[in-house]
Amino acid sequence: MLHPREGHRLSRWHDRIALFLGLFVILAALPLASNRATWWLLWTALLAIVATLHLIRTMLASSTYRHRFLDHKGLFLLGLIVPLWALLQSLPVADALPRGLIAMAPGLEALSGSAISVAPEIAASGILRVIGYLLLAAMVLEVASRRDRVLRLGYLLFGGVCLQAIWALVALKLLDDFSPWGPKLAYLGSATGTFINRNSLATFLGFGLVLGVGLIAERGNRAAIRNTRKGRWLSGIGAGDITLLVGMIFVLFALVLTQSRLGLASALAGCLLTHALVRRDAGAPIVRILLEWCIGLTVFVVALGLSLAGSGVADRILFLGTESVNRMAIYRNTLAMIETRPLTGFGMDAFGQAFEAFRTPPLLDPVTYDLAHNSYLMLWAEFGLIFGSAPILALAGTGFALWRKRRSEGGLPGVAAAGLGALAIGTLHSAGDFSLEIPANVYLFVSILALGLGRAMPQSRHTERPRTAQLSAIASKVFG
Repeated sequence: MLHPREGHRLSRWHDRIALFLGLFVILAALPLASNRATWWLLWTALLAIVATLHLIRTMLASSTYRHRFLDHKGLFLLGLIVPLWALLQSLPVADALPRGLIAMAPGLEALSGSAISVAPEIAASGILRVIGYLLLAAMVLEVASRRDRVLRLGYLLFGGVCLQAIWALVALKLLDDFSPWGPKLAYLGSATGTFINRNSLATFLGFGLVLGVGLIAERGNRAAIRNTRKGRWLSGIGAGDITLLVGMIFVLFALVLTQSRLGLASALAGCLLTHALVRRDAGAPIVRILLEWCIGLTVFVVALGLSLAGSGVADRILFLGTESVNRMAIYRNTLAMIETRPLTGFGMDAFGQAFEAFRTPPLLDPVTYDLAHNSYLMLWAEFGLIFGSAPILALAGTGFALWRKRRSEGGLPGVAAAGLGALAIGTLHSAGDFSLEIPANVYLFVSILALGLGRAMPQSRHTERPRTAQLSAIASKVFG
């Protein structure tokens, strides 16, 4: 049991860590979305230092202190399977495995040597990248122990997404499609911000949208209850709510101008899911939710048509079938890779080298395919069906935990709903692209999920409010 004074000091320490984590996620999106080994290795080292300091600080505070990420140790163990298997893949253990378990395709024999991986020399940086994700998730869970801290960190992350959206709009519309990394060679006329790939930026912005919906809902827990009981729900909308809505408008505009078809569709699905969860928690009937969806979708389609008049996204939608030919060929070749090594995979970050041995027409252009454009197939190709399914199972378990957290008295239902919305975005977009293989996106993604698993400190008996009143306040204040 912590002494009250020491508990206060530890709480202030957690406040500082939360500020660091928010700035960390925002800054990680700036240098090419951190999609270079130099950057993700730097971020992982920084997270490791802060995590070590936190361990020392909590040990000095109390020998009985229980770290909150241990409440989800099963999920972290699933997450650790990938780096541990990747390490084993890079070691000279292939000769000890049964013959035939590591099948070879023509041209691969000279690459792997005695290791399972066909590129064992690059596995270390990938392992550290995944460890960085796990460290960030653990640290966010550590600080997500008070309602006010969860919301402050959520606002900070949302503000970072808004700044990214504003910069993307300015760079595209006011600076003549400017890129800080030199003249654009691809995605001309599309918003890319500090990212390189428009689809990856679209996922980042989509995460911000669902977080905004969740934060608006959470504000309803406090601000609207008194006013809704008096029948004056409009007076409960304050400057904070308006700021969030304006920020979401900027994010939506930037998302549309990425011209990412799947990014737009998955973000819309995530927002609809978050809205539906919040409204159901507020007691709204399904018929009314569906009606609100129809109204919202109609307004969205009209606004989308007006904003995209004369832009390239309409052409991209029309030629979706033509562009899908190469994508389907990549999928067929990747399935051939999985069939060749269903249990062992070809090694972490080794997809590009292994893919060349399976590449067939129509993939004839002199282009290197180092990504499968489907994160599920990528996992199975690199790690095998068993070990490659571990991250999928971890995310499924996280989704179940978020669903339960929505119903928990100690949870934050709006933020938990935002976590489920982010999970929907990641799940859908990963089926047709590689956005969750971009470090900046994963940092924001795991932060939102961890915040959704956070808890509010128990209120005193004099200030405790019935949960039904809280949820009714959300309905009246946010959605009318």
